[in-house]
Amino acid sequence: MRWRRWSGTSVLVAGLLVVAAACSSGGGAKTAPTTGRSTATSDTSLGQGVTAHTIKLGVLMIDFPCLNKLKVYDSARPDQEKTYRIFIDQINNAGGINGRTIEPVFKTYCPINNTGELAACTSLTDDQHVFAVVGIFYDPSGDAQLCFAKRHHTIVVADSLTEALIKKAPPGLLLTPNIASERRVRVILSLLKQEGTLAGKKVAVVTDPADKPIAAEIEGACPHDSGTTRLCDLGVARGTDGVLSVADADTTRPQAQLDSLIERWKGDGTNAVLFVGSAVDAKQFVEKIKKSFPGMLLLADNTNLLDQGREEQKDHVSPNPYTGSITAEGQTGVEHTRTPHFTFCRDIFEKATNTKVPSPNVIVRLPDGLQNDIYGEVEDACLFPNFFAAIAKKAGQYLNDTTWVQAVNTYGSIEDMNTLYASIHEGKYDADDTYGLVAFDPTIGADGDWSHVTPVRNVTGS
Repeated sequence: MRWRRWSGTSVLVAGLLVVAAACSSGGGAKTAPTTGRSTATSDTSLGQGVTAHTIKLGVLMIDFPCLNKLKVYDSARPDQEKTYRIFIDQINNAGGINGRTIEPVFKTYCPINNTGELAACTSLTDDQHVFAVVGIFYDPSGDAQLCFAKRHHTIVVADSLTEALIKKAPPGLLLTPNIASERRVRVILSLLKQEGTLAGKKVAVVTDPADKPIAAEIEGACPHDSGTTRLCDLGVARGTDGVLSVADADTTRPQAQLDSLIERWKGDGTNAVLFVGSAVDAKQFVEKIKKSFPGMLLLADNTNLLDQGREEQKDHVSPNPYTGSITAEGQTGVEHTRTPHFTFCRDIFEKATNTKVPSPNVIVRLPDGLQNDIYGEVEDACLFPNFFAAIAKKAGQYLNDTTWVQAVNTYGSIEDMNTLYASIHEGKYDADDTYGLVAFDPTIGADGDWSHVTPVRNVTGS
């Protein structure tokens, strides 16, 4: 699972990367704008959890104390529920959703496996009868997300999704303010093609078993009629592709597989590697590649490169093997803090709490030494309720699954507190459209950050 870009909070659970979310909000007024108009419908019923005056909204949150006790994460969000309530109250005090107030129902779970999430699904749908659920999901299998959206026909606005998972749910019931993994790869390849970044390169794709279906699309032959960009569309020479069987903390097998790939690359002249999946660009692999090929260009379909590069900086590794590694990203965290979106969220939180929202690059410690992730906490709590409210407002007076789906399918450009450009419509249920090429620069800030290779642009057609 790949979470949003700005918060930079990373949770390593059972060998899988879990990255915490971001949000922000728009404009100087204390209500988030929406571009959608009310949706006319002949269905005048009210959905589950909707009354004349209220909407029951489930809010799913990670149990950080559970992770801290297991010593798999050194950050905390001690005021998650309180922070969500601040932004939900803001929506309610500004008139709510077509006159209805949001009634939140909070659930936390420990993301070591999906047991907690599945229990939350049963509780929120069968017992609490919520209309929709928003928040942080961690279930790579997708069972928890589909428990809500498919089994119980309950709307899910989640942090990150794949197109493959979205297609398993009824259209319009499973969506994300972010970008789906598959579309992110298409965006990266499209940007690389436009910039000619890989001209003269011989490119190999390295992935893991879980992400092999995404990698297979990249590696496909030309000509094709898939409507997506592939490496062959870039006109680049192809090196030897490989799969590293990363399944747990024991990397003996994937290390041996990488050794074999390196020998192949020495013979075939591979000079660029595209990582697909956040497990294969870990530092134990990248260090080995860079030792054999100091000039190898590294690219990735995700932003795990930033966390890994920063870890190398903290360990005083020089030269940093991630220097110059390329992916696609929107604004950096610091850039995001200069936007009206961030200002909107920050002002609401600071007025309610008298607590300053720190820059994403500033570490605030709790008395027990854990990092207090105020920035990520505020970003999530502002993002999800406002994104839900924007669509629910367009659905109109009669809020139910039918009017919700009609609103989603006809929305178009949407005010997404996570990014500059965003849109949803029929067949496109991941909103984020703000991307440009970035490279890791270890000289920026204390531990390194992204440096823009190209300006961000609206990639809605990718």
